[in-house]
Amino acid sequence: MKKMTLLLISFLLIFSIFAILPATGEESDLYYVNVKILKIFPHQLGYYVIYRRAGLKTGEVYIPQAWFDRKDQRAILILTDSNVDPYLTIVSRKGEFDHVQVVASKDITNPTWGVMSPGADVGDKFKVEKLALEY
Repeated sequence: MKKMTLLLISFLLIFSIFAILPATGEESDLYYVNVKILKIFPHQLGYYVIYRRAGLKTGEVYIPQAWFDRKDQRAILILTDSNVDPYLTIVSRKGEFDHVQVVASKDITNPTWGVMSPGADVGDKFKVEKLALEY
């Protein structure tokens, strides 16, 4: 009986010490937001993406082609064979834009892929330094 009481008291002391000590893990400085892609339009200057916002609203982003370069790495394009719905992930580090990830079907006949009209004047819209999603 004394051994059981002693064991119980030591057990409670050990766990109470862990409960009192502060957590040693720090919070990550990365934050991400995923949104469903409705349409992707490739362009010689980059990708124009229309995505789903809250409710039935839509948003749009222009991602410059230079961001997909391995030296820049502000954008990653992942083309997949699976039946994954296309999505866009924007990653922030300490509240500032870090990079964007576009996941879409490898099959260009997929309805997600679109074609921009040749006369569209969008050159200035691809001149961005960071992305911000509308919610």
